[in-house]
Amino acid sequence: MEISKKSIMLPKSYVRGTKLGGRNYIGKNTTLKNCSLGFGSYVNNGSDLTDADIGKYTSIGADVKTVIGKHPVEKQVAMHPAFTSAKDTVGFSYVKETTFDPSSKRTEIGNDVWIGNSVLIMGGVKIADGSVIGAGSVVTKDTEPYSINAGVPAKPLRSRFDRDTIEKLERSKWWDRDEDWIRNNIELFGDVEVFLNDGK
Repeated sequence: MEISKKSIMLPKSYVRGTKLGGRNYIGKNTTLKNCSLGFGSYVNNGSDLTDADIGKYTSIGADVKTVIGKHPVEKQVAMHPAFTSAKDTVGFSYVKETTFDPSSKRTEIGNDVWIGNSVLIMGGVKIADGSVIGAGSVVTKDTEPYSINAGVPAKPLRSRFDRDTIEKLERSKWWDRDEDWIRNNIELFGDVEVFLNDGK
């Protein structure tokens, strides 16, 4: 585990195989396993994230969880691992060869994302830059950049900005600027039009 000196980890947090980008905040009773957490991003109390790559300046609420692993829901008669995996992952197996791979792809969470409390994110989903995920949502599909999504399953409600503004924000990649640049231009962040016109 690599920990920046500028990151804060509250008591009872568990971090393993995870790279912290710096100025991170990890709340109480939070677990991060095999993740990367970009500069300035935080994960609030009670969240449990595994196999996730998280961008910079992303805000993750309390009790957010990634759901890893899957079961065969088509073709196979039984979904239980004893019928599909030669490894006795649950203590026993009926098969000599594995017929289904239960592993999920890594979850990708972009830059400047806001994820509300008690969200479930299915393994392998990509949450794009600037996305908002409403509290209590279940994210089963990729999101569009700067979209607001909510529900079970989560669906896009609207975009935060018009298409032209979104494209300019994506090109700006402001999250890759150093802290000195941000401090010197902080007054631009209050209005997206001013930012895009003056934030060279």
